[in-house]
Amino acid sequence: MVELPTFDGWESVPEGLRPANDLRFAGLEPRGEPVAWLRLAGRTVELYRAADAVPRRRDPEPTGARGSLDPSRGEPSIGTPGSTGGRASRRAAVALPAAPALAPRGSTRAPVVPPDSEAARRWIRDLLVSDFVVLDTETTGLGYHDEVIEIGVVGPDGQALLESLVRPQAGVVPPGATRVHGLTMADLVEAPTWDELHEEVLRVTAGRRVVAWNAPFDQRMVRQSATRWRRSERIAGFECAMRAYAHARGLRFGRAKLERAAAEMGVLESGRQRHRSSDDARLSLKVLMRAAARGR
Repeated sequence: MVELPTFDGWESVPEGLRPANDLRFAGLEPRGEPVAWLRLAGRTVELYRAADAVPRRRDPEPTGARGSLDPSRGEPSIGTPGSTGGRASRRAAVALPAAPALAPRGSTRAPVVPPDSEAARRWIRDLLVSDFVVLDTETTGLGYHDEVIEIGVVGPDGQALLESLVRPQAGVVPPGATRVHGLTMADLVEAPTWDELHEEVLRVTAGRRVVAWNAPFDQRMVRQSATRWRRSERIAGFECAMRAYAHARGLRFGRAKLERAAAEMGVLESGRQRHRSSDDARLSLKVLMRAAARGR
C-alpha cells in the first residue's frame, strides 16, 4: 500500500490539491482516491486533485426539500442545520486560499492568471488598463457559516466606490476575528445589513472585472452573506491578485500574504497591514501596480 504524503499547514500544500469540502462548496465532486493528507488544528484532512474533480449533478428536489443552497427557493441558508453549509460548518471545514470558485450561471469564468512570470506580469498590465475594481472584505471568521462585516470596493485610481461596515445576521463577532481587524459588534450595531447593501455591491461591480487579493475567499464570503439574506444575484467571477503577484514573482505554490507582498514591493507605508477593507483593497492595487512596473 502506497503511503500518501502528509503536509503540515496550508502553506506546504501544493497548488491544485483541495479538501473534499472545498470542492463540493465550489459545486464540484472529488473523483478518485485522496492523494495526500493535510494536518491542521489537530486533525487530518484528505486532499484531492482539483483537476480531477467533476461538476456535481443535483437531482431535482421537491419544493421545500432540505439541503439546497439555492436561496431563491426559500430553503435553509448556509450555516443552518439541514443544509450542506451547516454540516460543513459543524465539521469546521477547511478553506484553502486557492480553492476553485464557480462562475455564476450565464457568465464566463474569470481570466486565468498564467503561471509563467512574464505572462503573469502581462496579465497584470492588461488588467490595469481595463475597467476593473478591487474588492476586499473583513469577516466574522473563515468558516462556511461566517459573514462579511466590512466591505470596500475601490476603482483603478484607488478612490472608494463603496465603503461600509456590515451588521452580521448572527449578531456576534468572535474575539479571534476582532484580534485581526479590530471590529467588534459594538462597531456594527448601526451599520446596514448585507441585505441593505446587496444592490449597491452589484451596482459598483456591474460590467467590471472584480479583483480581490485572495479571490476565492472573498468570493465565498460575499456569496455566503448574500445567501443568508436569500439573495440569489451573484457578482461575476472574481480574479485573484494574489495569484497574479505570486506568479509574476515566481513564488512557489502561487500564494503570498498581502502584508509581505506589500513590504517586498515597498508600498507598506504604515509598516503593517491594517486589515480594514478599503485600505487593504488599495494596498492590493499598489502591489499589482508595482509588480507590473518591475517587469518592464
